[in-house]
Amino acid sequence: MNKEIRFRRIRRLKKWMRPLPRRSNIHRYPVLKWFSNFAYERSFLWTFRRKTIVPALFWGVWIAMLPIVGLQMVVVFFLALLVRANLPIIIALQWISNPFSMGPIYFADYQIGMIFLRLFGIDYERNKLLSANFNWAEFSWADLKNLLDTFPPMFVGGSVIGISLGVVSVFLYKVVSKTYKNENDDSKFL
Repeated sequence: MNKEIRFRRIRRLKKWMRPLPRRSNIHRYPVLKWFSNFAYERSFLWTFRRKTIVPALFWGVWIAMLPIVGLQMVVVFFLALLVRANLPIIIALQWISNPFSMGPIYFADYQIGMIFLRLFGIDYERNKLLSANFNWAEFSWADLKNLLDTFPPMFVGGSVIGISLGVVSVFLYKVVSKTYKNENDDSKFL
């Protein structure tokens, strides 16, 4: 009975992980293929033990909330090597910030970053494009370069949101895994 539950769990996990990089197919991914031999030799990148999942959850959620679109995969790859985290999980978490969710995430990053900068007494001027009274009839493409001054508050806000969600995700993982383990331990006595 215990083997049946274990194999069912493994099959479900394999189904969820199918689109993610694995040890056998990492050479197919655009940037990761350059490091495929190096990553293949590091077994800690591929194991699903608690000591590799916890850092992958925390750091993956944190990086996903930062405004570094296009660089996230490279950043988390090297971060996974540095903190010995699970590569498929930390990469999958980067899909949180996709083209549909980037707008709300980055808006929240900016708003929370501005609040925290004011809280610490840093007077940071609000970007005129993001104010409610901006006249969009006078918008020109040259105004887009003015969005560069939004990055400091977005990094602060993204870090606040990312750290908070990272701690919550690690806590939820520990609660769920402990509950799941207790349920399976109880079932073998039946």
